[in-house]
Amino acid sequence: MTIKRPLRTSEEQAKELGTTARRLAKARSTGTPNIPYIKIGRSVRYDPLAVDAWLAKHSHNSVEV
Repeated sequence: MTIKRPLRTSEEQAKELGTTARRLAKARSTGTPNIPYIKIGRSVRYDPLAVDAWLAKHSHNSVEV
């Protein structure tokens, strides 16, 4: 059984992170920062759970998620 979750577009994810879609595109191109994303054909989507886990792993405070 597959669990369906809504995926975010670059624009939606950029708004959530407080940045721009252009900056996310540059991050995908350079690999820094290496925010997880999914390519479906030419479309780029972000899984909110994967991005939240990435943020928790790369945060510089002592908060555990």
